[in-house]
Amino acid sequence: MKPAWLREAVEASGLPPPEVFPRDLAADASMLLPVRPVGLKDLTSEKVRQWLAQRGRTVEIGYHRRMHGCMVAWEGKGLVFFDRDDSPANQRFTVAHELGHFFLDHLLPRRRALDFFGDGIRDVLDQKRAPTREESLTSVLEGVPIGVQIHLMDRGPTGDIGKGVVARAEQRADRLALEWLAPSKLARQVMQEGPEDTHKQRLEQHFGLPDWMAETYARILRREEGRSRFSIVSFLGEDAG
Repeated sequence: MKPAWLREAVEASGLPPPEVFPRDLAADASMLLPVRPVGLKDLTSEKVRQWLAQRGRTVEIGYHRRMHGCMVAWEGKGLVFFDRDDSPANQRFTVAHELGHFFLDHLLPRRRALDFFGDGIRDVLDQKRAPTREESLTSVLEGVPIGVQIHLMDRGPTGDIGKGVVARAEQRADRLALEWLAPSKLARQVMQEGPEDTHKQRLEQHFGLPDWMAETYARILRREEGRSRFSIVSFLGEDAG
């Protein structure tokens, strides 16, 4: 069973279930979300910085390093960068992963803040004024973020994830990306068409996932399915055997 946060995120994103596979999520998202995919050859953090600077947007990207993709967002709009030299499967997943960051880490918190505080908080979200003491206190007490909402990956110069909160954000972006590209209900059906040792290959071929992510997704779906069965048994108080 999908986690509750994932069900809510998929519904709130407004992206419809895919009709064909592999899914062209970049096209779907561009039409329905305020985001633009940008492909650059030999992608690096410095190339992203230069691309933005040429268009009048100054953003500190962090350590100079190679990357498969990144997301930059402000004022409810986003840019998703991906490496055009990567394979189609890797490009597809990178775009979906960065779109997951855009929605989960920028757009959704922004919507929550606007719904809670009203339109008067927009200038705070857009960094045009500082929050009042009351707004800051309410934000903390109610768990509604009103600070800078831009995804600048907190990693070291080698690309290693250095903090637990960053690792959790990466996992959630991965999981939402997979749900957009390969809905779990359908993915489980595809997996059930063959023995366990073919699950990775079936997901890879049917949904166009990178092989490494297809293997990870198969493990995630088996774990979620096992957790669902355990929860039902525990609730009924019956012996699993």
